Amino acid sequence: MGADAGVPAVQNPVSSDNAKKADDLKKACDEAFNYAPAAKSCSHAVWYVVQKLINSKEPLRSANDWIDYMTQSDSWRSVTPDEGWKLANEGKVVIGGRKENPNGHVIVIYPGTKIGGGGYMYPYKNKITGKTDDLVMGAHGMLPRALSRSMGSWPGAVSDGEKSVYDPWANDVAFAQVKFWTMDKP
Repeated sequence: MGADAGVPAVQNPVSSDNAKKADDLKKACDEAFNYAPAAKSCSHAVWYVVQKLINSKEPLRSANDWIDYMTQSDSWRSVTPDEGWKLANEGKVVIGGRKENPNGHVIVIYPGTKIGGGGYMYPYKNKITGKTDDLVMGAHGMLPRALSRSMGSWPGAVSDGEKSVYDPWANDVAFAQVKFWTMDKP
């Protein structure tokens, strides 16, 4: 896990005014991670958190549709991962995502300390020998934690806050294309 990668966590002081909101966000993220329809669907996990904390009537969208919606909406604004981390620790919902064909991927920044990305095992099939080995994902600096679910098999894409926002993509080129949004006004 990222926190076990030998890199200390980075603290973000949370004011007492925002501690309750951050706890509510953490609770919603934990519930979303355990919500049965979200087990194989990143968009269900994001939808669950948005319904709990922003709009109980929010419609379910695919990952690519979430990204289109936030990009085009006057209510959502783009933030950096670091700004998103600070906002999540104030209890604000911050969604990250990257479009792909046919299915993109969306996550929620999980409140708490930053952690070292990487450090988890993943299977790698050698194309020459056909043998599958377990490798360890390399470290990628101190990053915000992520709530992430996935229909795919990539182990970095499943996180209830123990992996970083980098880990669902685990690729510098792909992660550079990930955008983050928060809602300014409902």
